[in-house]
Amino acid sequence: MIDFSQFDKVFGPMSLFAYNRTVTLSIEASRRSLEGSLFIDRVLKALKLGQATNCYPPKNEAALRELHQHICDSDNINLHHKLSIIYYLLLDIDGRSSDGDSKADSFASLAGIPQRYQVFMKGLWLLDTRNFELALEHLTHPALISDFTDEILVALVRHAKDDDYTLALSYYHTVQPNIQSSAALQALFEAIARSSVIGGFDFSRSHADYMRRSLFQNLVAVVLDAEPDEDRASRAYELTSLPFDADEERWFREYLESGEGKKLKAAKDTLVMRRIATGHGGYGITGGDKGGWATVLEGFRTGSGGRTPA
Repeated sequence: MIDFSQFDKVFGPMSLFAYNRTVTLSIEASRRSLEGSLFIDRVLKALKLGQATNCYPPKNEAALRELHQHICDSDNINLHHKLSIIYYLLLDIDGRSSDGDSKADSFASLAGIPQRYQVFMKGLWLLDTRNFELALEHLTHPALISDFTDEILVALVRHAKDDDYTLALSYYHTVQPNIQSSAALQALFEAIARSSVIGGFDFSRSHADYMRRSLFQNLVAVVLDAEPDEDRASRAYELTSLPFDADEERWFREYLESGEGKKLKAAKDTLVMRRIATGHGGYGITGGDKGGWATVLEGFRTGSGGRTPA
């Protein structure tokens, strides 16, 4: 087994320091984009090594040596955790090297780091470098014990491109984490609701009443926030055609008539659509009258909701 406390044996020659200015700026940019904390920051804080985050990324070889020594000298963390942090640092160096040899893999083999620790730390490193698709392949490995699941889910939702939440939803459905924070619950619901109106509706119904109302009204907000107008109209049609129960009907009206939803674009038009869908519109249009619905939807897109101007 390699003596991990020997810096030179672990990191080798530092003739070309990996953490140059460009790399450091990239790491700091990732930190800002990940709610102000990299996942390595979260690992260090969880292990009560929060002070070490001030040394990352190291500005020079002396700073890297100091960080390595701080990890090795810590008495309150176990061996595998120490090795895993060093492994992460070596992934950094590999990621900026062009020689083709993996110092991280070599170290993991010589140090006997368990496979699940390697997979997890590689997944976190990929998140920190914003390589989300590859990160998902590691973080959904069946051998892993779920950790930082709320933070991972939020990161995947916040970095979804073009409203494509496939990565976030794949992570959620594969890992099936027990959501702990309101931020993670809101992020998950946003991903579900933006991907499927019915999915968001069903998800809201799976929660207790004190959460259900908030989630339901968030669904309405997500639908009316859709862009472009064509998507908003079709999603509003889908929403207003759902089989609300008495509570949902009341929440819907209150939110759009007198609540925060009153400020949303097309709030009044959406109320009209719901009245028509339930046969209470007074417009001579029923839920099954496709021609009538076409008129309403066209009005919704243009802002009139199918109402005839006076």
